Amino acid sequence: MENKEPLEPIPPIQPGANSYNPKDIRRWGVKRFLDEVCPKEPFMIPDLGFTDEENRRMDEALDQERQATADGK
Repeated sequence: MENKEPLEPIPPIQPGANSYNPKDIRRWGVKRFLDEVCPKEPFMIPDLGFTDEENRRMDEALDQERQATADGK
């Protein structure tokens, strides 16, 4: 006979933390963790008020970083 104890609840992330402990995720089960914690659909990022020039400069910086990573620098 299978033991049907209630599952341990997955708590919200602790204030000041930016990630869950991998040990806890393994204990809860990775699939269950992802099903409960990850967004189910895309979410909208609000307009942060950057100018076109700021967006262009950030795109350039990201392109340079991607290229440096691809070149192994």
